[in-house]
Amino acid sequence: FSVFLAPKGIIEDLHSKLGRMWWNNKDKARGWAMMTWEKLCYPKGMGGMGFRDLHLFNLALLGRQVWRLMTQQDTLCFKVLSAKYFPDGDVFRYKQSDKLSFTWKSIAKAVDALKDGFIWHVGDGNKIDLRRDHW
Repeated sequence: FSVFLAPKGIIEDLHSKLGRMWWNNKDKARGWAMMTWEKLCYPKGMGGMGFRDLHLFNLALLGRQVWRLMTQQDTLCFKVLSAKYFPDGDVFRYKQSDKLSFTWKSIAKAVDALKDGFIWHVGDGNKIDLRRDHW
């Protein structure tokens, strides 16, 4: 989960198996579901059971890889990925291409999910590109 984005079918299958395990009777008959799966994923303080939404958990783990690419720029992983996908060294300005590796596609999904949550520190303004940056 921390390297690849799991397909939706796999996530749904895992959620289904978790739900069946949670709601089965002792005699293996179908149990009575008292709450929806989405409600079970709410935190305990909000009336849920605190189960993880596996898709969001997968994106969070991939987001950790994005953070590593942003902060640890002397690693081999950063050097290889930046040479091919973001040559200017900014993970958020990656090149769009038809032939992306599955690893980079997964990390790019996390980049897109995280992009709205980051804020700018303008500083001296040297890193601002008026044509490409969103204002």
